[in-house]
Amino acid sequence: MSNQCKFWDCFENISPVHTFCGDHFEWFQIGDIDECPICKKGKFARFPLCTDCDIKSDEVVNSDQTKLATIQLLSAVDDVILMVKSDAPTWPEDKQKQLEHLEQKANKVRRELQSG
Repeated sequence: MSNQCKFWDCFENISPVHTFCGDHFEWFQIGDIDECPICKKGKFARFPLCTDCDIKSDEVVNSDQTKLATIQLLSAVDDVILMVKSDAPTWPEDKQKQLEHLEQKANKVRRELQSG
């Protein structure tokens, strides 16, 4: 019985005792790949989400219950950004870019909530 590589867009069949194919395992070992916080598949570590989840996160929020949860999450994200913003200039460039990406996503979601 075989297993499929855990990387989000890899369909290579692998041994059931492994998680990634050979190429993705090497990248995982050196830290270039980590886990997507939403779908739990492998993704490149420099991005906060895998491409599939990043695209899905851009979809319009449409239910009242989802809107309320989104507003609460945006508030928590704003709190985190406020806490770390003063330390960010001393971070490595890739971490600063991740924070900028988070701010951009939060602002985009906020605009969508206001327009809808």
